[in-house]
Amino acid sequence: MTDSPQRARILVMVSAGWFPPYLEEVAEQAEAGTRSKVWLYDLPYDLTVLDQRFVTGPSKVRRLIYGRLPLPLAFAAEAFRVRKKYDAIFAWGAEAASLPLALAFRFTPRRKRAPLVTLYSWISSGMKAKLLRFAWPGITTLVLPPTAQAEFAVKQLGVPAERVTSPKWVVDTEFFNPDLVKPEAVDVTAVAEDADDADGPDHGAVTICSAGREMRDFATLIAALDGTGIRCHIAGSLVAGMDDRWRAELGDRGERVALPEGVTFGPLTPIEMRELYARSRFVVLPLHPSDTDHGISCMIEAFAMGRAVVCTRVDGQRDALEEGVNGAFVPAHDAAALRAQILELIADPERAEAMGREARRLAEAEFGMDRWVSALTEVLDAVVS
Repeated sequence: MTDSPQRARILVMVSAGWFPPYLEEVAEQAEAGTRSKVWLYDLPYDLTVLDQRFVTGPSKVRRLIYGRLPLPLAFAAEAFRVRKKYDAIFAWGAEAASLPLALAFRFTPRRKRAPLVTLYSWISSGMKAKLLRFAWPGITTLVLPPTAQAEFAVKQLGVPAERVTSPKWVVDTEFFNPDLVKPEAVDVTAVAEDADDADGPDHGAVTICSAGREMRDFATLIAALDGTGIRCHIAGSLVAGMDDRWRAELGDRGERVALPEGVTFGPLTPIEMRELYARSRFVVLPLHPSDTDHGISCMIEAFAMGRAVVCTRVDGQRDALEEGVNGAFVPAHDAAALRAQILELIADPERAEAMGREARRLAEAEFGMDRWVSALTEVLDAVVS
């Protein structure tokens, strides 16, 4: 154990989905200004990130064994092996690796464990809940930002409330900052080609946007926009056919059914995403019902960019949007209600702008990087001191 918690040695477990690029490469991109900051490296500790390079130095024999295991199980085995070399282990997501590690710790004498802090966002789904029900005694502190998930851990899994903490999520308000967007990149007055032929207000002159993939109900958003002439870009990855849930909901069987005029789809770089937020009147976050806060990253990025958010009301999404203050909720799977809310905000740009200003203020006050790092530092200090 170190003399000072602020120089404690922390082994960090992250999801295999993070690399490549590796986290330090992501941090370099953030330093270059091409993406948002990786808050991990603001934690005041001596950090070792356990990834597929196995910088913890297993022997050749162990590497051969690990090569035959699923990567998450190899991570769990290696973390268990080196646990006594670190003052704590911190799992950022990585449920597939950290839950087996927690289960191993449960059946390890306390004096031979290491403190384990886990940061999760969705523990109530499928096997994760079943495994956590048995593994939680091996976890020192569960960090669960979604309030609904923290409640699930305590009420449904029996985790003692003192082992659960629920800080609000984080957004890099320095990267997602409207002041960084050049004026020429913000074109919210350009008129769609068919605007002159549209009936009623010139909705073609307005751009909105959406983003993401997991649990997104883009089919309802597209149905809501059909025939309105409103331009909307959906920033996400597209896979044709039944593997793509929202395309299947539209009746796609691999032929890529046509999108309404004015609606486009495709992934963007972080800088392009920042520019899209900036030139959008507001952001729409259509969700399938869920007990966690799917879409929270998109939501608080939009807030940081000074944009209101129209979001599906689901049980899990209740920690960021304040009705009428920085956005509005609509019922799930209700295209008519979503269309009405979109048209209402488009017809009232002053209200949308006022909510956007409040969204930026709240992002800075409640979702900023310093607050988040301070919250995690307090948790980690408590387990290593």
